[in-house]
Amino acid sequence: MSFVCSLPLIAAMFSSCSSPLPLATGYVEGEYARLAPVEAAEIAQVYVRRGDSVKAGDIMARLQTEDVEIDLVEAEAAVNEAQAHLDNLKLGKRPEEINVLEASIASAAALLTEKERVLARQVGLYKREVMSKATLDKAQTDHDVASSRLAELKAQLEVAKLPARKDQIKAAQSALQRAKARLERTKWRLAERTIHAPADGKVFDVIHHRGEIASPTAPVVSVLPEGAVKLTLYVPEASFSKLHLGTTLKVNCSSCADNLRAKVSYVADGPEFTPPVIYSLENRQELVFLVEAQPLNTASGLKPGQIVDVELGQ
Repeated sequence: MSFVCSLPLIAAMFSSCSSPLPLATGYVEGEYARLAPVEAAEIAQVYVRRGDSVKAGDIMARLQTEDVEIDLVEAEAAVNEAQAHLDNLKLGKRPEEINVLEASIASAAALLTEKERVLARQVGLYKREVMSKATLDKAQTDHDVASSRLAELKAQLEVAKLPARKDQIKAAQSALQRAKARLERTKWRLAERTIHAPADGKVFDVIHHRGEIASPTAPVVSVLPEGAVKLTLYVPEASFSKLHLGTTLKVNCSSCADNLRAKVSYVADGPEFTPPVIYSLENRQELVFLVEAQPLNTASGLKPGQIVDVELGQ
């Protein structure tokens, strides 16, 4: 420092003796992932503690699964039932039912043969005027009934060998699809009862513990993924016009690398008052604008809570 700048009274007269004010001042904020189940359930076990480092896919916690396992058994049974019904419609009657119809046809054929013999005898007797017309008419009727019965059974046999109508098969296929969808949904619910780390990072907090109820609004663990930080900056009104979405900033802090850069990702629509913590006698101002920026290097080493200042960079 020069002799002139070392004298307070003289230094106050020369603005060049003071360090230039930064474009903006702010702090590092973590973008935490709060891990919660998709539906409410009791926590069976938590496998991590606050401060633990985790890898993507690591098991963080397990929830009770008894209710979903029961639903899974029911869903599997529903699929099997729907599949069997569809197969039955496509194949027609069972072999046992076909055998019964064939036996009935054989019996009806034998009965018709007998009725034909009786009718022939009655015709001969009637011609010799030994038998009345009424008796002949009855023999003819019995023959016609037996013949119709045999034709009916043969038709039933043909129908029994055919598959069901197309609309019945289509309805059964839809029922099978619904059953399979329910099964897949139940498997997914069962898998969601195990909470995994979404990415490499560090456990910030264990919010709920074994025996407590977790739900979509009651997360179990809070994790800070690696590099999941942003810069929350407060820009003076005089410098606000210099910043836009995508503007590159040079980041300075007590432990930052010299080449650390960030890109503006959010610009507030309106101003706000100076934050109560981040200001000093040198950079104090009455009105500032909130700006957020994302570090361009995910391995920047920035930690939540660090104080930073920025300037325009390339």
